[in-house]
Amino acid sequence: MNGIHDLGGIDGMGPVGPTGWEPPYHAAWEKTAWALFPFAARAGMFGLDEFRRHLEKMHPLHYLTAFYYEHWVEAVERIGTEKAYWSRGELDKRMAYYLDYPDVRLPPNDDPALVDFAEWAVKNGFPAARDVGHEPKFAIGDRVVVDASVPRHHHRRPRYTMGRTGEIVMYHGAHVFPDTTGNGQGETAEHLYTVRFTQAELFGSAYADPNACQHTDMWEPYITRAQS
Repeated sequence: MNGIHDLGGIDGMGPVGPTGWEPPYHAAWEKTAWALFPFAARAGMFGLDEFRRHLEKMHPLHYLTAFYYEHWVEAVERIGTEKAYWSRGELDKRMAYYLDYPDVRLPPNDDPALVDFAEWAVKNGFPAARDVGHEPKFAIGDRVVVDASVPRHHHRRPRYTMGRTGEIVMYHGAHVFPDTTGNGQGETAEHLYTVRFTQAELFGSAYADPNACQHTDMWEPYITRAQS
């Protein structure tokens, strides 16, 4: 879907302004929020693309004003409620308890294997490479056009690339396809490429750095061969 989460190329948001150093966490609760993702994923509650789809469901104002890890908490709460891991009432009751007793420690972890898994996931991620039974349609050097349609579901096509022409510069094999896996249609896989776009192609020659380019990963269904 095309929502406020797709910020690339949007005007009026101001400069990014990165700092020289940023702490991993700004508050103790963010450590717990981070742990929600690998622990819930290990339990089979969701996969990465489904998790991202629920991030995109946040109200735009909340999405832009919330702390980063609030996004994670929101997604896990929503998925767990939809799949009946807990009820909204149970969450409200637990939240009220900790608001009344903010100094109470969280329940201790008694599963060392779970901690080992989280540490492994940080270092290795969740592999998404898969085998498929058909050859890729494109090769390095091919010029391709990105599908310009506006999907109403989770996908990984940046809005600023839609309808633009670029050149394939890398091929990664087949990987899990977000458009099916993240939208409740079961896991499928498609060939994955890296496409290079000139900034002039993306943003117009009047504003682009003539020496700059943008590289974006594209699954095969997102692209068609450019007309010569």
